[in-house]
Amino acid sequence: MIIGKSAASLVYAWRTQQKCILLDDFIFHHLSDEFDDIDFSEFNVQTAREMIPNLIFTMSLTSLLLYNGNVASFRSENQELITKGNTKIIINEEIEIFDHESTGLNQVFDDFYWRAGKPHDKMLIKSEEDFCKRIVFYESRRSNVSKSVKDFTVISLMSDDELLDPSYGNGIVRIKTQRMFKKNDIKGEFSWQRGDKRYYKKAKFDFERRSVLPKLTQKMTFKEAWNLEQKKEKPWIMWKKLMSKEKTWLD
Repeated sequence: MIIGKSAASLVYAWRTQQKCILLDDFIFHHLSDEFDDIDFSEFNVQTAREMIPNLIFTMSLTSLLLYNGNVASFRSENQELITKGNTKIIINEEIEIFDHESTGLNQVFDDFYWRAGKPHDKMLIKSEEDFCKRIVFYESRRSNVSKSVKDFTVISLMSDDELLDPSYGNGIVRIKTQRMFKKNDIKGEFSWQRGDKRYYKKAKFDFERRSVLPKLTQKMTFKEAWNLEQKKEKPWIMWKKLMSKEKTWLD
């Protein structure tokens, strides 16, 4: 039985068709670099945001994922699981701990809401530095804005010490983002014109939240788990039958 708290542990359990328990502090962000260049079409989806919930549902349905959403704590030394209802359960199977301690590095995701600026066609901006390493643009999910509005997330790689340093706070992220916007010709609203030269204000955006994804010492990476040969045992066969029926219903 696999004990984990990452998307990699979930995929590893699915590929090997082993039972799995996800701990309460499940570590996941759909923009993590571990999902770069992964083709999720096997699950009829395009993104990690769609695939991971689908896999959790599938593994729960096929009884591979146990106590989903109901794990308060787990003690590996005596294999004791405490549910959120404070029920004690002893796991009488051989366990394998997939995710271990933090490496001291973290992926940090600073989300911003676009407020005002000139429309642009950028979807990704990269830099050579770990701080503000990537800016990912996407269609806004806010209900009160036009579908043409693109919010964005600034992704950094930070140490534990840098996370506590104000020099790496969201205010500094905002300043560096403006510099990256200027370098990539992302402008704010039109300001004034002299002759043929048009001048623009800086783009306006609001900080929404910061999410931190610690990098863990793991049995293997997400990509390594994803690329394992799929075992085709009863849970997988059940899933394929359900997928086939769903396709028939849609047709």
